[in-house]
Amino acid sequence: MRIKTFMATYLLFLCILFSSVGIVSVYLNNSQMSMLREKSVSQYQTIAASLTRDIAVLHGRYQEHVSAPLLIDVFEIDGVRSSIYSIYMEPVITWSRFHEAVDTLMRGYSRYYARQNIDISITALHYGGDAHPEVSFVNHEGEHFIDIIGVLRGPFGYFQLDYSLDITENISNMQGIQGALMISAIAFSIIAALALHFILLSIFRPLSIVTKASKKIADGQFDERISIKGKNEIARVAYDFNKMAERIERQITFLEEEAVSKQQFVDNFAHEIRTPLTSIYGYAEYMQKASLDEREIIESAEYIMSEADHMKKIANSLLELATLRNYVPIKTEISVPALFDDISQSLEKPLREHGVHLICNSDNDIIYGQEDLIRSLLLNLCSNALKACSPGEGVIRLDARETRNGITISVTDNGRGIDEENLPKITDPFYRVDKSRSREYGGTGLGLALCRQISEAHGAEMTINSAMGAGTTIEITFTTP
Repeated sequence: MRIKTFMATYLLFLCILFSSVGIVSVYLNNSQMSMLREKSVSQYQTIAASLTRDIAVLHGRYQEHVSAPLLIDVFEIDGVRSSIYSIYMEPVITWSRFHEAVDTLMRGYSRYYARQNIDISITALHYGGDAHPEVSFVNHEGEHFIDIIGVLRGPFGYFQLDYSLDITENISNMQGIQGALMISAIAFSIIAALALHFILLSIFRPLSIVTKASKKIADGQFDERISIKGKNEIARVAYDFNKMAERIERQITFLEEEAVSKQQFVDNFAHEIRTPLTSIYGYAEYMQKASLDEREIIESAEYIMSEADHMKKIANSLLELATLRNYVPIKTEISVPALFDDISQSLEKPLREHGVHLICNSDNDIIYGQEDLIRSLLLNLCSNALKACSPGEGVIRLDARETRNGITISVTDNGRGIDEENLPKITDPFYRVDKSRSREYGGTGLGLALCRQISEAHGAEMTINSAMGAGTTIEITFTTP
């Protein structure tokens, strides 16, 4: 692209440059020749006028006077015709001496004008000619002349004046100027080629950077960015390219995380479902092969039913997760005090059995959402808080307050807490910080994943803050009504 642009631009530049040089050369040549022509004609006219005067003077100087009769009158007396004559002096030119004088005069003119590269000569004519001079340009053996031929008229007769101006030096100077112009044009074209090369190199360097960056991104290096400063079009292209690269990188990262998450989900699900299936198969095989009394059969059946119930809970939770993925809740007014009372009653038995206290406090009377989903959300959070608290020492706080960003409902416990390593993962399906304790309390590992889905469906933001040994606080901020 850069080479094609260089060639096209440079060829156009050369055409314009040498066309301009040609036009200037022709103009200078025509101007010079026109000036020489006018100068020659002017000099010719000056010489012709001077010669005409001088030859006229010579003509008068070389006249001789001879006597000749002049008839004055004719009369008749008595039939006799008589004439009266008078004698006068008639001028007669001495032509040989006159022409010698003219030749001498011309030698003086020739010597004078030879110093100006002008050659003049004069020839006597026996008849007249065109008084208007003829001008011509003559090239002879590499020399250049302006020739003018004209006729001098006067009482002396007719003379042809030949004028020849040697303009070889002028033509040489003009050719030198034209050569200098051509050399200057060639030198300038070389300098322009170098300048154009560096200019295009500077212009196309950002495009080259963009090309290299795009190739790296095409090869999978999505963290590649372009550093181009300025406010021109290339800089804007680079800015948009970086935005595109960032968006692609985010999308690729998201897809990679999704792929990892899905694989982790499959792995966790396989692990989660394998345990109850192994138990069911083991007890069923035991019942089939062993000789059992009625009590052992009942116990084995209870184990099988317990594991089947656990699998049923997993299936229901997965179905609920799938349902909530693109679900748009039907929002209504929910009384916060009534909602908190309902949750307290639902958790009354497990709270009493574990010796954990639930404290409810509400600064707001109304929130907007789908009541059954909000109830399930808070029950899951409170159940998780209950599992994290030590028996006889646990305290759970359920608060609702108005904040700068909206209405926030928080669930806080003083349980064992969650370490920083596990904190970002606890909302993933089937992820448990303590798998043994979760199975002990009948957990499926999908509670917090459901809570996150319910929050996102309501346009709420769920944040989790925890520290080992200091408890956990989960806040749900409803930013939209």
